[in-house]
Order: sequence, then C-alpha cells, then structure tokens
Amino acid sequence: MTTSRSNFEGDNVTYGKLVAALGCAAMVLAGAARAAEDSAGKKDPSLEEARQHAARAKVHYDLGEFEKAAEEYIIVYRLRPLPALLFNIAQSYRGAGLYEKAKQFYRAYLRENPDSQTRAAVKKALKEIDELLAKERKTREAPPNGIREPPAEVAAQAPPAAPPPPSMVAPAPRQPAASIPPAGAALPAPTAITVAARPEPSSSRRTWTYSLAGASVAMLGGGLLFAVKAKNVDNELTAHPHTTVAADDLLSQSKSAHTLSAVLLGAGLAAGIGAGVLYFLPTSSGASVAGRF
Repeated sequence: MTTSRSNFEGDNVTYGKLVAALGCAAMVLAGAARAAEDSAGKKDPSLEEARQHAARAKVHYDLGEFEKAAEEYIIVYRLRPLPALLFNIAQSYRGAGLYEKAKQFYRAYLRENPDSQTRAAVKKALKEIDELLAKERKTREAPPNGIREPPAEVAAQAPPAAPPPPSMVAPAPRQPAASIPPAGAALPAPTAITVAARPEPSSSRRTWTYSLAGASVAMLGGGLLFAVKAKNVDNELTAHPHTTVAADDLLSQSKSAHTLSAVLLGAGLAAGIGAGVLYFLPTSSGASVAGRF
C-alpha cells in the first residue's frame, strides 16, 4: 500500500515537471516568433518607405498635383510592383494632360492585370484619349480661318474708290395709270373662283398620328436622359481609382443606362417614323393629316 502511494506521488511529480517544461518551451517559442517578426520588419524597410510614398501620392492627387502624384506612384511601384499602381499612374498622367504617358501606363496595366472587369473601362479611357489627341492634332494643323481688318490709319491712307461710270441704260417708260371708270358707270363683275372641298382625314387616323408623335417625343427624351446618365457614370468610373466593389457597381449602372437609352431611342425613332407616315401619306380618299396639326 505504501509502495503504490509513493509510486502515485512520484508519477504526479513527474507529470507536473513535464507540464512545466512544456509551458516554458511554449513561452520560449512565442518569444522567438515575436523576435523573428520584429527582425523581419527591421530587415524590410522598403515596405514602410512604399507606404510613405503612397500617402504622399494620394495627397498630391487630392490637391490636383497630378504629375507629382504620378512620380510618387512610380516610386511605390519600384518598391512594390502591384498592377493597381499602374492604373493610378495612368490616371494621374491623364489628369495632368500628359496623354501619351497616360496611354503608356494604361497599356501596361492591361498587360499586367488579367482581371476582365476593369479592362472595358481602361480600353474606353484609351479610346477617349485617342479621340482627344486626334481633335487637338486636327485643330493644330488646320489653316487659319479668315483675315483681320487693317488698322484704321492704314485704311485712311488708302486711295478713294473711283465713282462708278454713268449708266447707259435708258430709263424704263412710265406705265400709264389704270383708267378709273367715271362716276355712275357699272363696275365689272368679279371673277368667280371655285375652291374644291378638301377631303377630311378620319378622326381615328388623326388620333393615332398624335399618339405616335407624342410617344416618339417622350421615348426620345427618355433615351437622351439615360444616355446622359450613362456618360456621367462612365466619366465617374474613369475619373479616379475605385475599389473592386465600387467599380462593379458603376459598370452595372453604366450597362443598364446604355441598354435603356438604346431601347428608348430605337422605339422613339420607330414611333416618329410611324407618325410621319400617317401624317403625310394620303388614304384612298386622298385625305391626309398633313396641315391638320
């Protein structure tokens, strides 16, 4: 009995020592892991430098200093080559009016970023830049339009223009005045003019014409409103960087607005053509709605 009790107490002591040893080992490992993390942060100062330059770039961008923002984003990309930074550089150069550099970094973003959700917006931005550059080139190469008037002192020294030669055409003979009948004479009877009655169009045809014309105006107006909305959403999408969720939401709004604009414009055009046909095309009786609005 005494021997078993001593063995049991000995086992408890051994178990306690084992638990204490494991606890000490866990504390040592945790301290080593934290020291490794601290040493890794100290060995990679480029990460903190990249964060500082990214913060400066955002400040420059918010203040409208787009070229300085692009330079800071380039430094960040050298430290951390992430594809999203190429898009930020392109947006900054576009805001600064340096369109050729903006095109360069837009193309680099398309090459490095496999994400298909933002490719359409970037390609649209490239197309807009190409159109703007073509318009500027056309304006620059166009010849001057018109000349300026000479100064007043130069115009005063110009010789007076010679008077026109006298006309050799004989004056036209005066037409005799219309004879007035004497008092008491009978006046000639007025000439009778026969006016044919114009056939009237049916009331249902006029109603359809008015309805189609009104519907055409309403649908064309709605289509133009959605077109303006789609343009505003596209401009917002390419104006500055967005998160993935915000970009997806803007792309969805743009697609819906473009679709509704196309449908309303097409339907309004069709309704307008129908109203025009009913307005000008006569029926079998020769009547049309033209002139009845």
